[in-house]
Amino acid sequence: MKPFLCFLLFCFCFSNNVISQQCTLSTDTAHLDVNNARVILQASGDFFWDRNDAGFFVPKNDPSQPQTATIFAGGLWLGGFDANGNFKTAAQTYGANGGDTDYWSGPLNAQGVTNGNICNDFDKLWKVLRSEINSHIADFANDGDIDGPVPQSILEWPGRDNPQSLSANGFELPQGQVLAPFVDRNSNGEYEPMLGDYPDVKGDQAIWWVFNDQGGGAVHGETHGQPMNVEIHALAYGFSGQNDEDLENTTFYEFEVLNKRSENLDSAYIGLWLDTDIGCASDDFVGCISSEKIAFAYNADSSDGDISCACSSFGVLSYCQDIPVTAVKVLNSPTGTGGVDVGFSGFSIAANEFPGAYPFTELNPYSAMAGLWGDGTPITYGGSGYDTSSNQYHHFLMDGNPGIPSDWSFCTEDFPPKNFSILISSGTFSLAPGEGVSITFAIMNKFGLSQPCPELTPIIQMGNHIQTVFDQLSPTKEPYHNPTITHFYPNPLISEGTLTSTGAPLAEVRLYDVSGQLVNVYKDLRSNELSIKRGGLSAGFYSYQALLADGQLAAGRIIMQ
Repeated sequence: MKPFLCFLLFCFCFSNNVISQQCTLSTDTAHLDVNNARVILQASGDFFWDRNDAGFFVPKNDPSQPQTATIFAGGLWLGGFDANGNFKTAAQTYGANGGDTDYWSGPLNAQGVTNGNICNDFDKLWKVLRSEINSHIADFANDGDIDGPVPQSILEWPGRDNPQSLSANGFELPQGQVLAPFVDRNSNGEYEPMLGDYPDVKGDQAIWWVFNDQGGGAVHGETHGQPMNVEIHALAYGFSGQNDEDLENTTFYEFEVLNKRSENLDSAYIGLWLDTDIGCASDDFVGCISSEKIAFAYNADSSDGDISCACSSFGVLSYCQDIPVTAVKVLNSPTGTGGVDVGFSGFSIAANEFPGAYPFTELNPYSAMAGLWGDGTPITYGGSGYDTSSNQYHHFLMDGNPGIPSDWSFCTEDFPPKNFSILISSGTFSLAPGEGVSITFAIMNKFGLSQPCPELTPIIQMGNHIQTVFDQLSPTKEPYHNPTITHFYPNPLISEGTLTSTGAPLAEVRLYDVSGQLVNVYKDLRSNELSIKRGGLSAGFYSYQALLADGQLAAGRIIMQ
């Protein structure tokens, strides 16, 4: 009897230990609220909602007051094939409302697995302000040492091997693992905030988090798909105070996907799923302009909701007559075969009673990400987009400007408005073991366009401007700069020129060549002018990044003839 009881006890303990290693649904949230939007983020692969109600509000109001939303919920979609042709996927929609998820908080180890303890530790979103970073930079620039209190957000930042993590976060970071990006002043590969290191983020407010699809062996409750063993680093950010209406109404979302499996992930897609609700969700249309890498949602008539601007069918606030157009632009995307950016490769929808649309409860992620209908039927150009007798295949549904009668849109087709969700996808690409790809989306909101059937040239122009801002941030990952703070003359430079600060004195200036390589550093300046000599530098384009004594950052270009 005793051996049998011991065996039962062993089985019970072993079973509980295995279960305890599985990850559970994340619970931490944060708000990106630096500009005209207030956006709820979850510490996982679903976002823009509180897992019950909408969470993407534009314009933002006092959080204690009712707010009007343009997006109800969002989620990251991924899918691809292993070497044996088995489909692997993780795709999030509404499952977290009932506790079902394909993603869990935290990184994976070198073997591509995690456990419940790691997931619990990383059930967190790290939020930092540009003003906090600038204050920290200015403290170090003053005398090469950190004298004042370090902002908590900088102490907590999960940069590689942060020695402050145990006291600031309550746990040690995985040894040697690359996590949140940071500026490494002494180039030793470790994040050391007390030695002047700081988060390397974009925008005036940024939120970083990490999640995975392995979950310590937990089941993919949303799709019941097989895990890819990927780790995703996410960064959301926004700008404020730029006197730029477009930036005030735009937020950015970057996702870096790392393959932690010991085999390739092939023919892969990545997508952003959104339940777009422009105030009242029952009277919306959606579409895309594929050539501009833009998808959008707009109101189907000139008044949001029912008579008197009520939304009786959903019980939410409407926009009445001041209705925004919400648009998503793909700013950068993975590289596919031949080194070509895969860009914006598909746009599909879900809507109740719409021909061919994939049902919410019966996901077919790969078909949708591949720019097909949920049942695998190709999208065809014109009409409903579902015509099995046509061979005019098109990966983008309603690919046209609603304000142009000759374009293909819901405005030119005879369909009633519905509650739509949309999927913007990019693919295909392959990921070898240890490789990563990244994608960045901008979510833009534009007021003042005439509805219904808005003419979207202003959205295209807004997207071009946002693309320019984003391109200025890459690849050096420096913040958006006001070019009027510093001035260089003469430009082009022949032998010598002068960099002048119209604000605080210069503290440090870094000079980069066209490939982004650092070619010179000027330290401990404490002057409003810096003489730059060409020396042995070859002709071409160069860029400088200047740190001012008050912590502000500035940048510009120098041409050497």
